[in-house]
Amino acid sequence: MNLPHATSGVIVQQQDGAFFLLDTEGGEVFRVNETAARIFELCQGGTSLDGAVASLALRLGAAGQEEAIRADVQRTVTQFQELGLCEPTRSV
Repeated sequence: MNLPHATSGVIVQQQDGAFFLLDTEGGEVFRVNETAARIFELCQGGTSLDGAVASLALRLGAAGQEEAIRADVQRTVTQFQELGLCEPTRSV
């Protein structure tokens, strides 16, 4: 199953160590942590849920914690959908 696609017009920006999701069409700005920013970037690329979990586990040096990472990805993607940052789809 693939992650939902990011809504067009939303971009990730990093400034002074902080991460932001900018909705260029709606004019909203959301401050997120680095992991949430990486999850959003994976949504932009049409990544599968399994691929996202593997990528984040590798990036975070968190081998063996895939189930916790999967839960975090699912929760974060649901929040992105509720905020209109990702297209609505069935649950991941």
